[in-house]
Amino acid sequence: SRLRAGGFQWILTYRKEADEPVTIDFHTHAFPDKLAAGALETLTENTRRFAAIYGESRPHHDGTLAGLAASAKQGGVDISLLLPIATSAKPSHSINDFAAAADKLPGLRSFGSVHPLSPAWGEELERLRELGLRGIKLHPEYQGCYVDAPETVAVVRAAGELGLWVVFHAGADVGMEPPFHCTPGRAARLRDAAPDTRIVLAHLGGDWMWEEALHTLKGMDFYYDTSRAIPEHPERWDLFGDMIRTFGPDRILFGTDSPWTEQRYAVEQMRVFLEKQRFTPAESAAILGGNAASILQIREDPI
Repeated sequence: SRLRAGGFQWILTYRKEADEPVTIDFHTHAFPDKLAAGALETLTENTRRFAAIYGESRPHHDGTLAGLAASAKQGGVDISLLLPIATSAKPSHSINDFAAAADKLPGLRSFGSVHPLSPAWGEELERLRELGLRGIKLHPEYQGCYVDAPETVAVVRAAGELGLWVVFHAGADVGMEPPFHCTPGRAARLRDAAPDTRIVLAHLGGDWMWEEALHTLKGMDFYYDTSRAIPEHPERWDLFGDMIRTFGPDRILFGTDSPWTEQRYAVEQMRVFLEKQRFTPAESAAILGGNAASILQIREDPI
């Protein structure tokens, strides 16, 4: 398909056979063309400060929607979910206007975002629902709000009342220093405070806090994406397999955090992981895309 919007041309050709399950990357990032280079430069520089702890992090495409489209095509990803982050508390429509435009492009879906300290977050949540977006992304590190703080809980409850999903960055952030704002313990307290909202914890419940996530979040009503975990840490695959079996394969969403992980590599590694950990074909298909398709209301054939 071909669509022109926002000053760039998107070209995407689906390559799926009729009987091949859909692959959905539930965790990706991209920026408006004029902001992409600067955003990647700043984020990359932030990660260099902590490379001795977390290893090097570099982008694998140019940070634009066109770059994400090319990456997805090369990696065999049918749908990429864009997760923008409102990093300023100043009221603004621009980030969600961008998200709404991206949501209409072939091969893309997008959530929106609000800042818990913005005086206009309630109105913006209403607008997001009217725009047809199915959820929001909150990043406690970039937004400076603890996940279980009253201002965050209020946003999460309101989102749930509107039928919106909420995705949280969870655990450490490779470009930030502690204290971290969404530890597994704080996520558990959020669940108690907002029991009815559908919540996804990125990075398998807590980047670099996986053992704590396994023991703290067991039996709690969360979904989890796999970004920044399975492809990057094959030495922890047995732990990750235990986590997925404990949380339930029906609650796991394949994600890459693109551009910070190459989508093609992540898909390849995920398939190897699922085979080595002896997940069934049905479980593997659900993790790679079926669970996400249900959340995003995407039919199995995305053409």
